[in-house]
Amino acid sequence: MLCSMPFTPTRSVLVRLTALTAILFLAVSFVVVTAGASTPRAKSGAVTIKGFAFSPKTLQVKAGSKVKVTNKDGTTHTFTANKGAFDTGDIDGGSSATVTVKKPGTYAYHCNIHSSMKGTIKAT
Repeated sequence: MLCSMPFTPTRSVLVRLTALTAILFLAVSFVVVTAGASTPRAKSGAVTIKGFAFSPKTLQVKAGSKVKVTNKDGTTHTFTANKGAFDTGDIDGGSSATVTVKKPGTYAYHCNIHSSMKGTIKAT
């Protein structure tokens, strides 16, 4: 007659299950961390003025980055931080200017000549 004995895993089976669980946890953690990684911030950036608008509207760069502003309009514009962190002065149509975003932060900017033109730089 066969005896019905409860199943009790041996120590080696428990060790293997623990090891496999740890490996699976690490693999899933790696995938989640890699998938959630953000795009690296540019060490330099570019803003284009065209059609009386800044493009992109929001630019992300690293603190200390240079930002080149190119005016593709036929009229003069400026690239001026609202709180004075940078100001290109007048940029004639077809010309460009460069500013440096020295510190981390969010910088709203505008054109001094055309008040409807606005944008933002986010420096990390």
